[in-house]
Amino acid sequence: MQAHTVERVESWDSRPFSGGFRELHSLADQEFSGAVVADGTWLFMLNGRVIGVYEGDVEDFGDASGTVYNAPHPSVALLFSMQERGGETQAKYYTNDTPLSEAADTLKNASFTGYIELSENVLSGDYYVVYYGGRSMSAAFVGASEELITGDEAFELADDEVGVYEVKKSPVNVTELPEAEDQPASAAGAVGSTHETESDDAEPEEVTDEATDEAEEPRTQPSESGDESAEEAAESDPTATRSPQSAPATDTSADAATPSDSSDKAPDTAEASTGSTEAAEASTDAAEAADPRAEAATKQSEASSEERTDAEAAAARAAGEEGVFDQEEEWRNASSVPTLAPEKSQSTDGGATRSQSASGNASAKQSTSSTSTKSRAKSSSAAKGKGKQSRSTVEKLKRAVKQRDEKLEEAAERVDELQSERSELRERVETLEAERDELQTRADELEAQLEAAGGEDAASETDLTPAAALSGTNLFVRYGSKGKPTLDDLGPETDLDAVNENLRIEHHTQFEAADATVDGADYESFLEASAAYRFVSWAVRELPFEIRDAGHTDGLSNLYQALPDVDRAELDGTVAVDTEDGATSRTFDVVLRDRMGDPLVVAELNAEREPVTGEEMGTLVDDATAVREGADELSAAMYVTSSFFEPAALETASEETGGGGFLSRNDKESFVKVGRKSGYHLCLIEDRNDAFHLTVPEL
Repeated sequence: MQAHTVERVESWDSRPFSGGFRELHSLADQEFSGAVVADGTWLFMLNGRVIGVYEGDVEDFGDASGTVYNAPHPSVALLFSMQERGGETQAKYYTNDTPLSEAADTLKNASFTGYIELSENVLSGDYYVVYYGGRSMSAAFVGASEELITGDEAFELADDEVGVYEVKKSPVNVTELPEAEDQPASAAGAVGSTHETESDDAEPEEVTDEATDEAEEPRTQPSESGDESAEEAAESDPTATRSPQSAPATDTSADAATPSDSSDKAPDTAEASTGSTEAAEASTDAAEAADPRAEAATKQSEASSEERTDAEAAAARAAGEEGVFDQEEEWRNASSVPTLAPEKSQSTDGGATRSQSASGNASAKQSTSSTSTKSRAKSSSAAKGKGKQSRSTVEKLKRAVKQRDEKLEEAAERVDELQSERSELRERVETLEAERDELQTRADELEAQLEAAGGEDAASETDLTPAAALSGTNLFVRYGSKGKPTLDDLGPETDLDAVNENLRIEHHTQFEAADATVDGADYESFLEASAAYRFVSWAVRELPFEIRDAGHTDGLSNLYQALPDVDRAELDGTVAVDTEDGATSRTFDVVLRDRMGDPLVVAELNAEREPVTGEEMGTLVDDATAVREGADELSAAMYVTSSFFEPAALETASEETGGGGFLSRNDKESFVKVGRKSGYHLCLIEDRNDAFHLTVPEL
């Protein structure tokens, strides 16, 4: 099961499951929509029908216990089952070229089974329209909290969005429930007959076009008049001539699984019956013109047509109440995406059917009035020709206007892009200027300290404090030769020893390092023995290979991909960023930056004997989160201690990375979410015996 699907389902209302097949039959009787999970096997139900079983078989529920999850809306139960089964992308459309509502109407008329997903280039959320035999339900996950919105409101929100949407075909297998051991065979059979095309001992199979043809064959019957043309029209459009009596008697009692969405409608049987009535009336007019003696027979035929129309309209209303399972032979045919021009195909098919029906009914009663009929046909044809020319001119004008509007819209979008790019560059300049000013201020402070110590001559012999020495030091990651192995080549075959032989860490100070001492010790010796220097060396020399060799390149993907880009390390460094709330800055013991100066990793070092507290852990998370809101490049925040972490610190880290422990359902390990799809890794590191160990997440 997909981790995101599991996370969403487990947020639904739930209750224990322990009744085996008997409880599944009870859920079917209640027209339950949702999921049942037992011993790792997932079962999805839509209005009492089993529409998907994953990670196991339906037999796994016979004597198992687990959990029942009630779907907040039938649409999400059907959607998640389709997504888990996997769909085949039929087409992709841009909303400005093909509106979502236009595609939705076309798929509905084509009895499509699958779903529309509108998420690409959409920032507000993910939007879906799910189809089951042309019936549609809508669902949307909006905002950072992924709030669920369904029904007409969800569809209207989706129709107003601008982006790229996919049409995905996804089959639906309705699975029969096994009989409970202590359930009478007759009762179990009545409840278990969940699909009219499946036998008691048949395995669930995917719906195919061949099965559809076999199911439809006995349902289409010739009309009482025996008109061959009408029969041919029925063969070309089964839904247009199907009478209410052709549906099985069991449909009305067994299949009542219509989704609750207001957009779920029965097939347009009333429209089909209207087309049949118009054809009958056209036939009657032709017959009366040919033979006045047929008037009585004509009236009787019209009465019969009206009765059939009333019956078909009643059947349409009944079909709307019975739901998506009652028209199985229709929605099984929906195996591909039709052309998005439903008004043209409907007009053409309907016209052909009425023309064939009228021609068939009138052909048996031709009369001497054919000459006048041809004259009227010529006049009508001439008028239609002029009308077509006029419509053609209007269509050309419309296309020209549309092309002009599209060019204007493209130009406006380009202007917006350039303005946005200009704003980003200005913000970048302001950030660099702020960093420059901060560095200048620090340099001035150090110069003041040197002057206070006795001038330039005394500065060469200055004994610095450890804090001052580290604050005035920057480390740089360099290579002896770019032609030899580097971290830029990091991959499964990269040799650790070869990279480390080529890699070196250089330092640059804001004071004369050759003559400087730190608490009486040589500066070089102090630096290489410091926790900050050793941490930077470990982060670029060993950590990438530990992540790779332990198989955590996906779980720690942000950090793994960022480490090869480390160009320098700023000790006691400050990160200044611009956020929606304004400019802000935070200071950390170590800041790893790329060549452009963007922060990649921030770290706090605890070299004391006292453990890291929960409050200290919370401060690191708050500071790193504030930086991440303005710096997309930040991949990780690390707390390094030579002591240990208090339980409160571990609890704080667990809560900030998802609340479910460090092995949460999130695909990324120990991940602090800042936005809906952004964040950084929180890593806890122990410095013991001159070696660093990543303990959270554990490798």
